[in-house]
Amino acid sequence: MDEQEARRGGTRGQHPAALEVEAVILDYIPQGLYNDQHREHRDRPVAQAVGVRRFTLLDGIPLADVEPFQRVTLARSVVRTIVLPDARGQKIRRQTVLLACLPGPERLVYCYSLTPLDRTASDALATTIQEEGGWALIVDSPAELSKIAQEKSLSPTLLVVPYTPLKYNELTDIAKNNLGEALKTIIAAEEKFYVEFFNVADAINIRLHVLELFKGVGKKTLANFLDRRKQKPFESFEEVKKVLKIDPLASLAEKIGEELRGEAKYYLFVEPESQEAPYLGYLEKMRKAYYSKRRAQ
Repeated sequence: MDEQEARRGGTRGQHPAALEVEAVILDYIPQGLYNDQHREHRDRPVAQAVGVRRFTLLDGIPLADVEPFQRVTLARSVVRTIVLPDARGQKIRRQTVLLACLPGPERLVYCYSLTPLDRTASDALATTIQEEGGWALIVDSPAELSKIAQEKSLSPTLLVVPYTPLKYNELTDIAKNNLGEALKTIIAAEEKFYVEFFNVADAINIRLHVLELFKGVGKKTLANFLDRRKQKPFESFEEVKKVLKIDPLASLAEKIGEELRGEAKYYLFVEPESQEAPYLGYLEKMRKAYYSKRRAQ
């Protein structure tokens, strides 16, 4: 699959690494996946993960050993074709180079070659990048990319992901089994942000409220919750639990998992594949409320 074709499948035309920045590992397959849609993943160690911002399902090449529930920084998988002379310096041959790239300081992109290169190939790669406007600087080791991630207060462990995300049915059985716990890990780490869902949750129509999509929330409980919310916004999951009578962490993880599996009637957090499915865009509403509250502090 070429990059233009892949772009059509991306969320709003952006690379998953730009959308998500970090992810949580679901499964690590040291031997690679022989039937993976990305050829570079078939004979290299590969990991599957879920993004921490939009819950994008991803697979990529880890630059170090990883394990389930570990948080990693996402680098971009970039492929370039370089032109090399033969031994006599006359005929040419082409070589495909796989790069791991990460935006760094001063709006520069730093890349490490996952394809072993000799001096001639390194020079050819530098020439190719220069001809393309000098868009990247080549570094000598993954450690240099890790340092850039750490300077941004991100995980030093990198996962190199392509343009095309995964679908739920492309996850391994282990990844599927770990997804619920990984979602809880993501939500728990940002409790203040996810509490805002319960502060902005609204009616879908005159008969149904968003909170009624959660198991255990009936009309009477909902009415009590909305009355309490009018008095003061909720600030913790514990406050929500006392009034709504559900476990907010488990309920959010269950709802997001349902949406990732494509089983939801209404999509609150995950953009559905079908444009026909109702998408209510609650992550955007939550971010607006969360950052508005932070600016007011």
